[in-house]
Amino acid sequence: MLRRVVADDVPLAPVHAAVHARLTAIEPGRADTVLPAPDGEPDAALWLLGDFASGLAVTGTLDAGQRITTLRLTLHVLTRDIRGATLHAVGCLDDRLPEVALSTAVITDDAGRTVARAHGRNAVLADEVAAGYGVEVPSWAPSPLTVDALVRDAVAPHEQAVNTAAVVQGGALASLPARALAEVLEGPADEASAAFLRPVPADGRTVHAEAELEHGGRRLRSGRALLRDDRGRVVLSVSGLRYAGA
Repeated sequence: MLRRVVADDVPLAPVHAAVHARLTAIEPGRADTVLPAPDGEPDAALWLLGDFASGLAVTGTLDAGQRITTLRLTLHVLTRDIRGATLHAVGCLDDRLPEVALSTAVITDDAGRTVARAHGRNAVLADEVAAGYGVEVPSWAPSPLTVDALVRDAVAPHEQAVNTAAVVQGGALASLPARALAEVLEGPADEASAAFLRPVPADGRTVHAEAELEHGGRRLRSGRALLRDDRGRVVLSVSGLRYAGA
């Protein structure tokens, strides 16, 4: 299925169709992906692309009837000065056990500079959801949506924000509490880690992010953000830090 996505240049899931995230090469333990670079702050795009590439590096090693779900994703941002119109991400499998896998995605710009690194911890599952993979192929959106538009505060996630498991893609979901975290850190986090606690379907229900500052030093600031569903349950937790330098 993944090789067909590459050969036919078709999106893997509705979320990828919406933002034009492409899988360009795949082999067991490695995935090459691209995403249009955003005009403004790139963090939301980095979360989505990091989750996309690191997850596919694991997915390429699975047996039929298996799938993964992200347990934790950590994003290390090196620069937000993106050169060119495209972000590139290469995901590589770091280690794999029967029920869990570790992977890394290196995100670069058109100039070949490393923009960010994402590290994923994924659970390997076997269920009826995986059996339905590849049955329906979405169509590319006429023009890509921005990742920021997929998940907004106090609004239901976009209906096309879902991945192959029919829940909101983890990277897109994490971008919302990451934005809330940036407000209390007085700028986007240089390093942030998201723990995924519950899946969020795009079924019209809203989500809400809240953040608190844990340390507000002159150079180093740290904080924590929570994403809650419309029942008040925590579905995702993000902790991060920002270093202002000298």
